[in-house]
Amino acid sequence: MALALPLAPALLPSSAQAAVAYRLNDPALAARIDGAPLLAFSVDALWRTARQGDAKASRSTALEQAVVNRLLAGSARKTYGEAVLFAGQRVAFAHDVMVDDQLVGMLRGLYGKELEQAMQRLPGASLAGLVTAQPAIAPAALDAVFGRPGQLRLEYTLDAEQLARAQDIVVLRYQLPQGPAGAITLADVYRRQNVQGRVALFSRQSAHLQQQARLALAALYVQHWSTQRFGAAAVADLRRVLDEQDIVQALQQLHGIGNDIDAASPVVKQLVAQVSGAEIENYYRRHREEFRRIEKVKVRHIRLPDERTAQAVAGQLSGGADFGALARRYSSAADSQTGGELGWLQHSGTPDWLAQLAFAQAEGQPSRPIRSPVGPNDKAVWEIVLVDQRVEGYQDPASETVRYVAGNAVAREKAAAQLAALRQRLLGAARIDINRGVLDQPLRILESHS
Repeated sequence: MALALPLAPALLPSSAQAAVAYRLNDPALAARIDGAPLLAFSVDALWRTARQGDAKASRSTALEQAVVNRLLAGSARKTYGEAVLFAGQRVAFAHDVMVDDQLVGMLRGLYGKELEQAMQRLPGASLAGLVTAQPAIAPAALDAVFGRPGQLRLEYTLDAEQLARAQDIVVLRYQLPQGPAGAITLADVYRRQNVQGRVALFSRQSAHLQQQARLALAALYVQHWSTQRFGAAAVADLRRVLDEQDIVQALQQLHGIGNDIDAASPVVKQLVAQVSGAEIENYYRRHREEFRRIEKVKVRHIRLPDERTAQAVAGQLSGGADFGALARRYSSAADSQTGGELGWLQHSGTPDWLAQLAFAQAEGQPSRPIRSPVGPNDKAVWEIVLVDQRVEGYQDPASETVRYVAGNAVAREKAAAQLAALRQRLLGAARIDINRGVLDQPLRILESHS
């Protein structure tokens, strides 16, 4: 059944204007969006991370992007839900796992030296000092979760009963410094895997299991250290900001932004079905050069029996030898005595491999020797092609190619316009309070709506 996606809300007009105020003076707060806090710690983390790639990145831009993302992410959750937004991640990592990894990666990138110093104070001066036990896992316990080894499977997923059994299997126990003791279970490791990782677990790759458990412990330690250093609220807010960033990216991809033209996008697919013939014609007129093609080419060729001879002839051509003379001397084709003349080849139907080669060549430049595609028991020949003249034209506006390309392009324009309208509407209706102390330059996006 086709998925019906709600598109209309993005186009609703808004009579309200954004209420942007500068009433905050709490240094811990960067902004409040409809009363909900956005912490200065999160904005600073975004800004400092951006500066690692762009020295001119501003804190004000980071703040504005976080505000816009919060509004868009909230709307996306209500309109689509995460099941639709992240529907294409069956073989990738779960969304919450990706956000956790981004959080840990950002914290490591910003506070790596402090984290390293803290780890030097751990038992054994490494994360291994946090491990208090690594219980042996009985093969029968793994069989109860994954089934017998070597079974042919279509999917590497666990059902609710299998997950419950995996939750009872402890891979390692740990003790965080000045923190709680805990355990990483097989279910914890499984939840953090993409499809390749799940295959490794089903295949009983114990080294992979232990490695993934230690990576999970390392992530827990980074978050624990950050919570002690900056507070639980700061770490939770930064995670929320990264989560919203991912949701907005998924929302953009849902609208065909950031995907190539052939990538599946439910919104674009729905809009393509609504594109009219008049819209396709209008797009074709505005972008006619996108549909330029080679109509016909005037071609000569030299057919040679083996690669050695072909390379020798190619060398003579590179030295300026006459193509026609070499064709008459070396070519095994029936047209050799006419200098290898193939005449005009038209761009129609399904061209054979030699015609395809000719249409791909630049005018006036001999091709390199190309081996003919033949069956395993057939003798191959080598071809050198020279295009003497090419005539260009345009795709037929009624062709399937034009309908496909133009229809998708028009649909993507509409999808992008809907997303832009949604952003305008959300900004126009939001109540936004800003802490001026966070800004390093005037606001652009938010002030344009005030």
